[in-house]
Amino acid sequence: MELYTKQELSKILSIPPSTVSYYIDRHPAYMTSQGTGRKKRYLRQTLEALKVVVDMTNNNRDKDSISNELLSLYSKEYEIQSTATAITTTEQQQKLIEALTTNLKEISDQKKEIQSLRDDIKELREYIKTPLLKRIFKRGK
Repeated sequence: MELYTKQELSKILSIPPSTVSYYIDRHPAYMTSQGTGRKKRYLRQTLEALKVVVDMTNNNRDKDSISNELLSLYSKEYEIQSTATAITTTEQQQKLIEALTTNLKEISDQKKEIQSLRDDIKELREYIKTPLLKRIFKRGK
């Protein structure tokens, strides 16, 4: 898998790095990358898409024409990536739902335990309020 920095893309396309950044920002859906910050690298698809953008810009094509061309060239790849992202998102949502369900069950169990403890405390308070002699004679019977 070939990966490129913005500087490398700039040299390959013979355009300034700032222009590479501008084109990437203008058409982010077609600019696939890995990593972040200084470690960000762009895949070959980005290079191909940038070649289309540079060529069409040199031929005085507007942004909409360029976007339409990129869409027609890369729509299948974009759909596949979107589907993969949707699957990942669905899996993440499922895991989140499972975690929430587990947490809600634990909360429910804790509520029951708290209620039981409250009942015990209430009984103990009533027991303590009962005079000592009454308690002693009650036991002896």
